[in-house]
Order: sequence, then C-alpha cells, then structure tokens
Amino acid sequence: MNARPDTTLPLPRLARRLGLAAGALLWERLWPALWPALAVVGLFLVVSLFDLWSLAPGLTHLAGLVLFALAFVTALAIGLRGFAWPSRAEARRRLELASGLAHRPLTQLEDRPAGDRLDPATLALWQAHRARLLAALGRLRVGVPRAGLAPRDPWALRGLLLLLIVSGLVVSGNDAEHRVMTALTPSFVGGATAPTSIDAWISPPAYTGLPPIFLTREDGPIDTRAAPVKVPAGSTVAVRVHGGYGAPTLLLDGKTTPFETVDAQNHQISEVVKSGDRLTVSQNGGTLAEWRIAIL
Repeated sequence: MNARPDTTLPLPRLARRLGLAAGALLWERLWPALWPALAVVGLFLVVSLFDLWSLAPGLTHLAGLVLFALAFVTALAIGLRGFAWPSRAEARRRLELASGLAHRPLTQLEDRPAGDRLDPATLALWQAHRARLLAALGRLRVGVPRAGLAPRDPWALRGLLLLLIVSGLVVSGNDAEHRVMTALTPSFVGGATAPTSIDAWISPPAYTGLPPIFLTREDGPIDTRAAPVKVPAGSTVAVRVHGGYGAPTLLLDGKTTPFETVDAQNHQISEVVKSGDRLTVSQNGGTLAEWRIAIL
C-alpha cells in the first residue's frame, strides 16, 4: 500500500541546536564588526579617566567630542558594512562541521523524495535512511564561538587598550563616573582648567604644644584598615585648593561648607574641628581628597 513519507524534523532537539549555532555565527560576525567602534569608545574612556579633558579649553574640548563622535559613527558604518544575519542553512552547516558529520545529514533531513506516495519498499528504505540521520543528532555540537579579531587587530592593541582602561579606573578611583560625565559636558568658563592640587594641614590648639599635622592627599575611597589621623578637639583644619572647576566644599561632621574663592584658580577654607570622623574635600561633584580622623 502506498503512503505519504514522514518528513517532519525532531524540532525540540534540532531547533535548540540550530538556534545556538545561529547565535554563535552572529557573535563571530558581530564582534569583529563592532570592534573598531568599541575601540573608539575605549579610547574616549582612557582620555576621560585620566582627566585629560581638563587640560583643554572649552572649544578644544567640544571639537574633541565631535571628532570622537564622527570616528565612532564612521567605525560603526565601516564595521557593519556587508553584515548579514546568519541564515538557517548557515546554522545547519555549522552544526554539521562542528559535529564532524559527513555528507550533510541535516540538509538531507529536510529533503523529501519526489512524489507524494511511495511503494512499501521505497518507503521502508526512506524511513531507514531517516533513522540513520536522526541517530546522528545526539552527537550534534555547536562549537565554541571564535572572536576572530586577529585579522582586524594584528598588533593586539585591544590588550593595550584594556590595560589603559583598567589603569584609568585605578587612577580615577571613586571619581571615575564624575570624570566621564564631565568629559561629556565641556566648560566654556575661562580657559583650560589646571590640574587640581591640595595643601591641607591641621593646627592643634596652642595649649597642646603640638606641631601642625600635614595631610597627604588620599585619592579614592578611604582605606578602612589605615589608622585615622589623631586630632585634638578644637584644632583648626586649613585647606587650599588650586585648579579644578568651581568652588570646592569641605564636609566635616555632616556639615558642608564652601571654600572662600581667592581667584579663579585658588580656593581656601579654615574650620575648627570639634567632632566627626572624616574630612572630605569635593569639587564639581567629585571627591578630591578624604581623610579619616579621630578626635582626642
């Protein structure tokens, strides 16, 4: 008796593997295509984290941002030129190659014999052929996606770029986010902004006979393991800030006090220390320096 051959595929197993194969192909095509644009973003982060924008006047800063934007768009357009989503046939072929399957069995699974009805002998032969193909599905492998960046970056500059970004994060400390946000908003007030420098010291009360305590600048978060600076109650803390943008502020015992502006680049403050456990100097939304103290 004639019968219609069964040409349905084992969808739950095969569909999952085809999806994974298509995802691997997409990654292998997309990552190299996006690499030039991501390199531009990485270079922008390096310049921002090392606070190099602060050395540029407002117009130069704006021109730099425009150049970075143009470079990003150009790199993205060139990288994605000719990009194509993986097809089902390509995903199927990847599975066959990664699994070491000869004679394209997945392609044969989607074939069908000519004619709608076959005689019993032909149908039995066809079903036996499909059974052998289906038995190979348990050995399907997708394979590990390959980045494929070597042809586009033969000098391995991506490693150097990553090292610079990590170094920038270490140097900027908890001011990293502020530096990146400042890099996106050029300032047209005055000329170039000088790098910030801080002089800070604590003068104990005269009756103690103790010499002034000079504070060294501590970038980034406070090291909680370090011993706090011992400060006699009634001491006077004096801080001078040179450079930066905007008037700094001093946070002491939960109270924020703005610095006195001497000129466009210099600010100073003097406060009596009565209580509190830390001194924090901030400017333009970022922390310039911070010290742990212990009141005696």
